Amino acid sequence: MAKNPSLVSLQSIIVLTICTFLFGMGQFHRAAGAIVAPVWQEQFSLNADQLGFVISVIFIVNIFAQGFIGTLLDRIGPRRIISLFLLILAAGTLACIFANSFIGLVLARIVLGTGLSVGGVGMYMLLARNFDASQFGYLNGLMVTLGGIGGLAATYPLAYAIARFGWTNVFIGLSVFTILIAGAIFLTAQKEPADKPKTTGPRIRYWDLVKDKRVQPLLVMACVIWAPITAITGLWGGPYYKAVHALTLEETGLFQMLFFCATMASGTAFGLIDRWTRFSRYSVILTGALVSSASLITLALTPDIPLWGANLLLFVMIFAQQFYVPLIAQLRQVVPDAAIGRATSLYTIAGVSAIPVFQTLFGIVIEHSGSLPDPLKYRLAFGMMALLVLTPTVVFALSRHARLPR
Repeated sequence: MAKNPSLVSLQSIIVLTICTFLFGMGQFHRAAGAIVAPVWQEQFSLNADQLGFVISVIFIVNIFAQGFIGTLLDRIGPRRIISLFLLILAAGTLACIFANSFIGLVLARIVLGTGLSVGGVGMYMLLARNFDASQFGYLNGLMVTLGGIGGLAATYPLAYAIARFGWTNVFIGLSVFTILIAGAIFLTAQKEPADKPKTTGPRIRYWDLVKDKRVQPLLVMACVIWAPITAITGLWGGPYYKAVHALTLEETGLFQMLFFCATMASGTAFGLIDRWTRFSRYSVILTGALVSSASLITLALTPDIPLWGANLLLFVMIFAQQFYVPLIAQLRQVVPDAAIGRATSLYTIAGVSAIPVFQTLFGIVIEHSGSLPDPLKYRLAFGMMALLVLTPTVVFALSRHARLPR
C-alpha cells in the first residue's frame, strides 16, 4: 500500500499520536535528570562524577540497545516492540524508588534506559513507513513540538510535584502512567490497516551505511544533536543555577520549562523551514550549529554574567540545536526505505553516545577545577562544550558530500 500523505486520516492521527507519546516520554526522562539530580545528590551523597554517571547511564544503555532495536522493529513490528519496551521503562522507573545506594540507583537507571531506547527509532520508523519522504522533516519538527510537552512536564511541574509529594511518590505515578500508555499503544496500534507498508528492498547492512559518503557527514554531525541540550536540561542546569545563581529547585524548574518552550517552538520553526523554504539543509544545519557554539562561547567568556544573560544565551543555544530536524530529514532523503530502521539506529547511536560524554566531561571539569570559584568552573565547562560542538561542525562544513540538493 502506498504511503498516505494525508495528515487527517484515522491512520495518520493514530500514528502521530503514538509518535507524540514516544517522543514525549523520552523528553521527560531525559529532562527529569536536571530536577532530580540535586535531590539524589543529597539523598545518596553523590559527588559530581557519580551524579553525572547516574544521570547519563540511561544514554550509555541506549547506545548498546540500538543495535538490536532496529532489527526487532523490522522483524516483529513497532506495535509489540514499542509496548514491550515501555513496560520495561515503567519497571525501571519503579525500581529507582527501591534503590538505597549509588550502585542500586545505577542498576535501576540501566533498566529505565533499556526501556527508553525504543523511542527515537520507533518514532522515525513509524513516520517513514506511514508518510511520504517529503513530509518527514516537517513531521519530525511537529513531533519535537508536541512531544516537547513531555520535556516541559519534567521542568517546573516535576519540581513542584517533587516538592509537594516527594520524588518516590512521583516516580510511582510515572510508572503507572507508562504502563497505561503501553497498553493504549498496543490496543490502538491494532486499528492500523493490516496492509500497512513494510520496509522492502535489498538487504543493507550497518557497514554499508557507514561507508556511504553521503551518510558519513550526517553521522558526524549527529554526535552533537542532543548532547548539548541534554547536558543542560537533563543534568547540569539544576546544579548550575543553584551554585552560580542561588536558585531554589522550583525556580530552576521555571527556567528549565522556558528552555523546553524553546525546544518546542524551534521544532516547529525548523520543520516549517524544511518544508516551505528553499534554504539548503546544509546551510540550515550549519547555521544552527554555529549559533549554538557562539552562545556557549559567550557564556564561557563572560565573567559575572547576570541571570537574564545566562538564560538568554542558554535559550538561544537550545533553540539553535534543533538543527537536528533538517539533519534527520537529509538522512531520510539519502537512505532507501529498506534501510530506514538501521540508518536511524546509527543516527541515534551517534546522537546518544555523545550525551554521557558531554555530561561526564562537564562533571569532570567541575569536580577537578580545584579551588576555583563556582562561576569560573562553570564557564570552563561551557567553553569545553563549545569546543565539542565546533569540532564536528567544522568536519561537516568541509564535507562536499553534505551539500546535497533538495
